[in-house]
Amino acid sequence: MIRRLCAASAAVLLTFGLMACSPSNLGRVVPRAAAPEGLRSPSATPTPPTSTTTPRPGPQPAEKYSGKGNASVPMTWPMRLGFVTFDCPKCSGHVAVNTENELIVNDIGPYKGTQWINDMPGYRAKTFTIKANAAWTLTITDESGLPVLEPGKPLSGKSEAVFAVPDAVSSVAVTTKNSGRTAVWVHSGDYSDLPVNQLGDYKGDVPVSGPAYLSVEGDGTWTVTGS
Repeated sequence: MIRRLCAASAAVLLTFGLMACSPSNLGRVVPRAAAPEGLRSPSATPTPPTSTTTPRPGPQPAEKYSGKGNASVPMTWPMRLGFVTFDCPKCSGHVAVNTENELIVNDIGPYKGTQWINDMPGYRAKTFTIKANAAWTLTITDESGLPVLEPGKPLSGKSEAVFAVPDAVSSVAVTTKNSGRTAVWVHSGDYSDLPVNQLGDYKGDVPVSGPAYLSVEGDGTWTVTGS
C-alpha cells in the first residue's frame, strides 16, 4: 500500500525487483536531493536577500482518464506538483500505477486513494503505466482539489490521502490504524520529508510549516487534526 518507501537502503534493489516486497508493504522509489544552502557574497555593502521561494503557480485544469485493465496513459500535466486520485472499485489482485520516476500505487484488491507527483525538481511525470483487472478512473488536480486542514477540525478517512496545510497550521496530530506500514510525508517548497515511517498503528504530532501538503499512507483508517 505504501507507495514511496519499502526501505531507503533498498531503493536500488526495488528498481530491479519490485516484487521483492509484498504489495502491501512495497514502497515508492523517489530520487532525493538536499535543499541548496544559501550563499552570501563577501562584500562591503550587503546585498538585499533574494527570495528563493518558488511562487505558487496559477490554477491548472484537471485531467481525467478512464479505462479498463492494463494501460499506458500519456498525460499533459506540466512540471508542477499534481495530485493523483486513482479509483478502481472492482479491482482484484495486484493494482499498480507507475510513472517514469516512481511507483505511486501498489495494492491488492479494490483501491481508491490520492498521491502526489512531480515533488522533486527536474522530475516530470509524462506517462502513467497502470496494472488493473477492472474499470478504473484517474484524475489529476492542482491543490484546489485537496481537503484543507483547518485548525481544530479533525478529518477522518481510509487509504492514502493528501491534505493542504495552510500557514495557520504548525502541527498536525495523526492517528492511524494499520496492519502494515504507516507513512506520513510533508511537502514544503520543492522538497518532501518523511517524518513518520513505521509498521503498525501510529499516534503522534507531526510539525508542519504551512503552507505545505501532508500525505498519509497505510492500509487502514486515519484521523488528522491541524493546530
